[in-house]
Amino acid sequence: MRFGVVIAVLLAVVTPAFAQQEFPPITPEDRIVVVAPHPDDEVLGAGGIMQQACAVGAEVHVVYLTNGDHNQFAFKLYKLRLHLNPTQYLFFGNLREREATAATEILGLSPDQLTFLGFPDYGTMSIWRDYWRAQAPFRSDATLSNAVPYEDAYRFGQSYTPESATADLVELFRRWRPTRVFVTHPADTNPDHRAAANFVRLAVLEISVEQPPPAIDYYIIHFGRWPAPYHYHPDMVLKPPRQLLEDGDWFSVPLTPEQTERKYAAIIKNRTELTTREYYLVSFARANEIFATLGILPVPIIPANEVIDWRKAVHTKVISFGETDSLFRPDMERLFNQELAAMELEETAYVRQGDDLIAQVTLRNRLGKRANVHLRLYGYRQGEDFAVAPKIHINVTPLGSVHVFDGRHRLKERSVTVTSVSNHLIVRLPISLLGSKRPDYLFAATRANLGEVAADDTAWHLFSLSNGPETVHTMPPVTNGAERVPPGPKGPAVSGE
Repeated sequence: MRFGVVIAVLLAVVTPAFAQQEFPPITPEDRIVVVAPHPDDEVLGAGGIMQQACAVGAEVHVVYLTNGDHNQFAFKLYKLRLHLNPTQYLFFGNLREREATAATEILGLSPDQLTFLGFPDYGTMSIWRDYWRAQAPFRSDATLSNAVPYEDAYRFGQSYTPESATADLVELFRRWRPTRVFVTHPADTNPDHRAAANFVRLAVLEISVEQPPPAIDYYIIHFGRWPAPYHYHPDMVLKPPRQLLEDGDWFSVPLTPEQTERKYAAIIKNRTELTTREYYLVSFARANEIFATLGILPVPIIPANEVIDWRKAVHTKVISFGETDSLFRPDMERLFNQELAAMELEETAYVRQGDDLIAQVTLRNRLGKRANVHLRLYGYRQGEDFAVAPKIHINVTPLGSVHVFDGRHRLKERSVTVTSVSNHLIVRLPISLLGSKRPDYLFAATRANLGEVAADDTAWHLFSLSNGPETVHTMPPVTNGAERVPPGPKGPAVSGE
């Protein structure tokens, strides 16, 4: 588990308004998969629910996206060395795998229930964002590997590409046929945690035509100074960050004192991480665990002859810093405050009109002198290869220029227009730019930055583009707030778990 790149977050203050909604109980018929971006995330976020699943006889598997081999500060303290070479980073990746095996054994799991994919720590968001159809795979700057370097990994030697990561999860989900998948929240401020959510959602879309898709339950690990207070408080109730309360439905799972104690014991098995943040890690051993369920957001259709009422749009709010919370953005301090204030995002809203997708990017003030706005739009159509679908990246520069890319290839695209209205940027693009046939779904995110420093961004959200009267798709009712996948154009209807 790593804090990752600098991403803007609000000071996470929990609120007493959190409603303790009852979580659907785990049954012996359940097949549980916990996806952890790094070793220890599975214990921090779902160590209690795994104990409960094992206790009732449910099938449980844990998938580790990475081996957590890039936590440079913790590793250097652990070894008391200023510099580590690639072999030493690989040593720590293997060590963290052994620590995860020991930790999950306390929770009731055996090594054959653990699957390590071996993708690069601190690299999976870059892989998701920039490496579809890339000529060369991603290369870790810690291990210097561009392929899975761990011999006992699920697929030793496979390239660091998004196609490989997706294929691994799809194959495992097809084999295990999970009823519930637990993964990190897409608004978690660690980039690997966000990437894990995206890869899981994509894998669930891929299998949804051939088998009932699982419910997806999201756990949060990194969000500003959350969870407060730090240190081990086994009698305290864990509550969601205040800023995420309206982002889906939150559920609380009570733990018995014995389950909390075992979770604490499992956490402290991750000794490499305890060197820097034991006070933080043990704060997840509480009297409960919390999970969110997120719906697929339908993009409203506005008649072609109407002026757009943006109150009818689907809105995605920015995850932004409060003034007093600079804990995870040390290089922000050198930036001018007025420039930060001039470029901070507030939200991005989406509508469809005619054959166009329209996004309204709202800024708190006008763009600063060095600010760029980036809009990422990845369309998905069931039954077609997501890897070859366009990965659209629209960059609006400080001077108002518009650059459009498909992956890393710049397009000579004049059909994308950007209009500045007060503190809004209105981006209009033909839906055909997202694919030769209209996508069923859309992965989208917005980011603003000063130079190379990301100052504000939204989480990646999954939208439905198939909710209009001209389509046969419908959004089925959501049961218990869980994210459900509508049937594909030719696929059978599904009813949740």
